[in-house]
Amino acid sequence: MDGAHGLSYIAPSPSRPRPYHLITSSPTELALIQEAERDVQHMLVWNYYGRDANWRVLEMKSEGTNLNCYDSILVNSKGRRHCRHPDYPTLNGKRLDESGCVLEQGNDGVECTPTEADYEVIETHGRPWIMLNVLNIGFEHAIQFSIDDHKLWIVANDGGFVKPQLVDVLYITNGARYTVLVKLDQEGDDYAMRLVSTSTHQNLHGYSVLRYPALRYPLHGAPMEVHNPRSGSPPCVNPNGSIDPLCNTTTPASLAPYPPSTPPSSNKTLHFRIAQQPSRYEEHVTECFLNQRPWQLYHAQMAPLLFIDNVSAVEPPIVGDLPWGTTVDVIVQNTVDDTMPLYKHGDPMFLLGSKPNATWEWGTVKEAIAAGVEGLNLKTPALQLVHDVPPLGWAVVRWEIRVRGATMLHSNKFKYYAMGMSAPLLEGMDSNMQNEIPEHAKSMPHVEFTPKNDGVFG
Repeated sequence: MDGAHGLSYIAPSPSRPRPYHLITSSPTELALIQEAERDVQHMLVWNYYGRDANWRVLEMKSEGTNLNCYDSILVNSKGRRHCRHPDYPTLNGKRLDESGCVLEQGNDGVECTPTEADYEVIETHGRPWIMLNVLNIGFEHAIQFSIDDHKLWIVANDGGFVKPQLVDVLYITNGARYTVLVKLDQEGDDYAMRLVSTSTHQNLHGYSVLRYPALRYPLHGAPMEVHNPRSGSPPCVNPNGSIDPLCNTTTPASLAPYPPSTPPSSNKTLHFRIAQQPSRYEEHVTECFLNQRPWQLYHAQMAPLLFIDNVSAVEPPIVGDLPWGTTVDVIVQNTVDDTMPLYKHGDPMFLLGSKPNATWEWGTVKEAIAAGVEGLNLKTPALQLVHDVPPLGWAVVRWEIRVRGATMLHSNKFKYYAMGMSAPLLEGMDSNMQNEIPEHAKSMPHVEFTPKNDGVFG
């Protein structure tokens, strides 16, 4: 996981069943894969911008500048700025500026100066297998990930182990984590690890290097090079995020948990609606919400929701009346023409189904199934902390409440999250919880104030 103070890795318990026998039956290979798990390496992927988030939000507030575009994609804080690829001047028919960002009306774009910083190098140390945890903590850019001349065995996501799938390209949405196994059976060389955005607002790409030992290193001080695939085949991912027809990928929804896990039957249904509205108080601000109203960021400085006296008397966007042991369906309708990654704190969610450019017309999942709705998976749905809601479409997620506390379901794209797209969830809470909170926690500093209005900036 990506914690408040950096990357935190918690190894899976030795008692948990592994799916590696579905990859190979060789005892020797299985032992080598277990060794790769013990020495797992981590790739923290994020989209970098030269100004911090506070500055960008204030710029948006004062000038209306969107938060769509960034300077570079970095891995473990390493990488360089790549300007727009000359072969890709447009995106979905719209012209791009030098940074690869879509030119909007009244905006001439920004200039781009490439840099020559080093890339992150993943050393193989002469081993036959390597395991990688790849986390995308980018504010905006979901990515396509590939390694030249290597295939990826997907063996886990942030919900746990999955039934392995072998792919050339792995899609990683905002906030998602995947664990992949890579067979190291190529000649000694540097191989490009490609990370390319899938955004509809910007072409952005970055690289890391998978390094086999015993190669000839570049001259001291010379910039690192990105090689074409040694095999002579084209890269699987193009600079605009498209995938070569000869390469295969998969969808997050197809990654069934391992061991197999069937979701329990639901006994509560919530309906959320992803939507936007012009602010009544800020000229350039568009407010966003998930459950009827925006949830403003300034609440983080106020008294925690754990201190609420009556958890059944809350108003949207807060959701109360979620007793421990309840199995909840959340049906999300997206009225925004953008893929929306929704992240849930606490326990992961099953994705029962989703459909772009469609309207959900039923009260419950049971009613939809009775009406013959296709695409709902109640037997082997994917289990993750974050799922995409497709543009102008719907998604259905399900989880069983096994925690007691205030959690949250929110957009994992910063421009929507900062503008209010969050829904606090009072899971397993009752009015007696205040008595269980230590006094030192109750007395920690917070701000008591009444906002002058209900806008995202108060």
